[in-house]
Amino acid sequence: TLHAYGIVAHAGRWYVTGKDARIGEDRTFRLDRIAEARTRPGSFEAPVGPGPAQRVLSAFATAEYRYEVTLRIHGTVEQIRAHLPAGIATLEDHGPAAGQDRATERWLRVELRAERLDWLPRVLASLDRPFVIERPDELRDLVTALADRLASCARRA
Repeated sequence: TLHAYGIVAHAGRWYVTGKDARIGEDRTFRLDRIAEARTRPGSFEAPVGPGPAQRVLSAFATAEYRYEVTLRIHGTVEQIRAHLPAGIATLEDHGPAAGQDRATERWLRVELRAERLDWLPRVLASLDRPFVIERPDELRDLVTALADRLASCARRA
């Protein structure tokens, strides 16, 4: 039983989000994967807090994947979100930033999960912002390899 409180379109697909009555936690399901639905008697209160769209994006960004990636990137929220949207990564201030404007450059902790890492070095390069890789070490190796390839190509006459 799902106490649905939102239907959200994202990346060409429709999702329903709500509270799973059996386990008491938020769940998100793709609508095209639901074979049957029926209404049940009763009512429930929609939760306070983020709206359905933010809940769906947060579920995507925190889903279980092979790699858990943690970075620190120096920039604005908008600079980072242009390359790592809310459906991919979560952002939080790293260090004291109380009351800072979203347009102010600062260090932000970026967390994301991925099944593969091969795409991430190109995204980090395209940010053109200072960054620190906290984990995993495999990402550091991939970024170094990309930097070496780029430097080698740039030296060619």
